[in-house]
Amino acid sequence: MAIRVAVAGLGARGQDWVKEIRADAGYQLVACVDDDAEALRRNGNELNVPETQRFTSLTNALDNSACDAVIVATPGDLHTEACEAALDRGLGVLVEKPFTLSLTEAVRLVRLAERKRAPLLVGQNYRYMRAFRTVRRLLTEGALGQVWMVTCQYFRVPHQMAASHARLTNSVLWGPGVHHMDALRYLLGQKVTGVLMESFTLPHGELPPGASIQTILTFEGGTRALYSATYESSGHEYFEGGQEFYARFTGDLATLHVFHRWLFLCARGRWPRPVKRGARRVTEERILLDQLERALLHGEEPEASGRDNLQTMAVMEACVRSAEERRWINPQELLSDAE
Repeated sequence: MAIRVAVAGLGARGQDWVKEIRADAGYQLVACVDDDAEALRRNGNELNVPETQRFTSLTNALDNSACDAVIVATPGDLHTEACEAALDRGLGVLVEKPFTLSLTEAVRLVRLAERKRAPLLVGQNYRYMRAFRTVRRLLTEGALGQVWMVTCQYFRVPHQMAASHARLTNSVLWGPGVHHMDALRYLLGQKVTGVLMESFTLPHGELPPGASIQTILTFEGGTRALYSATYESSGHEYFEGGQEFYARFTGDLATLHVFHRWLFLCARGRWPRPVKRGARRVTEERILLDQLERALLHGEEPEASGRDNLQTMAVMEACVRSAEERRWINPQELLSDAE
């Protein structure tokens, strides 16, 4: 029997999940939820969601629909409430990034999921993008040797942010930043032991506070990473859709350059060579749905579990505190205190 799913939040990401669910024979869409009645009507019509499957309240949807799991795609500051409503009923949950905006709330939800024996996954799907999967393979194979330094840079031109995102302090951190932080620790397979972050907005900018960040990360294996991200770049509106990403992984055997679509491996004493990302046989969302299915049907621990994501949430909390307190913060100490 197909896994019955409700989608909470019918914005852009929620619409993506509706399409993914309908494309997977192992799942059945039973409800769509959005507290904005007009958005629910408009997007529900566009997606051909039956009127009987549209709800403005997740609690109402779960009361009136036979459901096995909930995909939470609401604004980030509403994730905790939606996750709790589903987990309280023992339902599986796949929540979009960021898991929550608070490490304490994330720990509480993980404990609730474990107590209810309900699968809880966090959709940090950048780790499953083809470029990052290729990086992970090369690192696992030892092509770079010991990686000592990583540099990551993300640039985006000023744009109209969703109201729910624009009201967040450190908006770029909670946007692409949380994806990149999660991907870094996933790729390196190391816990972050130190964070120093500066959060700012350019003087001429008109974006909310924290539209730009600069960060230093230390890892338990000795690796250091420099990460910067901004929503205040300019002059590349027509290149890569106004977004640019670059990462450099420096090892003792080789250096790997990672762009949006291209990877170049520069091994010691050899000419640089391009590395293919491989075919995108399934979407990043499908990878997460497969993990959710195995967790629900076979009790398998998901790779992208809420428990695993507590490490990412600890890094995020450390970033925020470091910017506020202007000092180094150890995420492992924060996580130990929270648990």
